[in-house]
Amino acid sequence: MDVKEPAFIIGNGTSRVEFDLMSIKDAGTMFGCNALYRDYTNTTPKYVLPHYLVAIDQGITTEIECSDFPSNRVIIPPLEEQWEPAVVNPNRPRSNAGTNAALEAMKMGHKQLIFIGFDFLQQNITQSISNIYDGTDNYGMDTRARPSDNLGRITYMQWIGKQNPDVSFIFAYPNNRFTFPVLGDNIYTCTLTFILQQRVQKLLKNMSNYSR
Repeated sequence: MDVKEPAFIIGNGTSRVEFDLMSIKDAGTMFGCNALYRDYTNTTPKYVLPHYLVAIDQGITTEIECSDFPSNRVIIPPLEEQWEPAVVNPNRPRSNAGTNAALEAMKMGHKQLIFIGFDFLQQNITQSISNIYDGTDNYGMDTRARPSDNLGRITYMQWIGKQNPDVSFIFAYPNNRFTFPVLGDNIYTCTLTFILQQRVQKLLKNMSNYSR
């Protein structure tokens, strides 16, 4: 069943650090990744966001399962989906929670995916591997993204876009004036400000404001 409301896929790159996710709380379904839940322990009600929390790495998965975040909103993808498919990369490298969150949103029928904090698409190398939670529990060097991971993640995302031509993939950044490294007729960029101005529901009616 198709879902008309958009799904917000929230990565933890530092490009979203000044964006208030509460401003889009009621605009769609939010799929957060890993430690995002830590930021909403003091809301009323508690853990008002994210609506769903996706994780694949053992350390953060155990942390989430031991927390009081509602278990019915935690998604641990099947083991098979925690690795990129062989058709994309025969070596089957580890996937990432953000990409898996997008897959989960599509399973639920969402056709508009809006990505925030997906910095592996940024050209600046330091920015591209940035993470809001660097240096905190379960964010050590063993789980940290490397610049060499970026190309693989881009390739995987591009493949997912081609496999799902009826889904719109919209990547939002503070400033979208850079050469976008993902190609596809259903893949777009916009600014975070544009999301707020358009109130999300109008996004696909204003595609002339997007850049590929």
